[in-house]
Amino acid sequence: MKAFILAAGLGSRLRPLTEDTPKPLLKVKGKSLIEWNLLKLKDAGFEEIIINTHHLGEKIENELRDGKKYNLKIKYSRESKILGTGGAILNAADLIGSEDFLLLSGDLWTNYPFRRLIDLNVSGLAHMVLTRDDRREKGDVDLEKNSLILDRDLKEFTYSGIAKINPKIILNKEIKKIDLWKHLLMPLASKGLISGEIFNGACLNINSRNDLDGLDSAISER
Repeated sequence: MKAFILAAGLGSRLRPLTEDTPKPLLKVKGKSLIEWNLLKLKDAGFEEIIINTHHLGEKIENELRDGKKYNLKIKYSRESKILGTGGAILNAADLIGSEDFLLLSGDLWTNYPFRRLIDLNVSGLAHMVLTRDDRREKGDVDLEKNSLILDRDLKEFTYSGIAKINPKIILNKEIKKIDLWKHLLMPLASKGLISGEIFNGACLNINSRNDLDGLDSAISER
């Protein structure tokens, strides 16, 4: 099973830190965010990694290269124009192939057990890992019997940035800038084709300097 790491974003909310450094290369406890994820993926049994790049993408490639230093095989899906979270997958269809793959946000720090997704049999077209985000008044979805529910007011859960996806969702689609949730997954969820699970462990999206500093403290406490 391959893993796809989304790493093309501009990191606008972390400026000026991201003016010369792409967000996935920002370091916490001596390791970049993307390196933390690569090491965890390797430990979980992944061998092939795809990384999409745009903003300062050459710095990511120069740092990680072909992945040999992590005992991984890394390939890059370069975007001359940023394509969004959905367009990134469309653009990398040839690298992804026909097997289910793990999708992971490049600005995420988590202790989620990635091995679980290798072993998980997904009956629908995608499986999303969900969390409760206490910082938000309302989340994105509800969950019932492991299926995503969109038409309730509660919306208790938020997408973590981790999913297992069947590449059938991108068959015969034009490469263009689209959003993964809005344009690809939400229409499928409305048909009951997306499953989910709740993860109560650490799942931190780094969107501000406070997030970065908080992660540094959180790791030291573990």
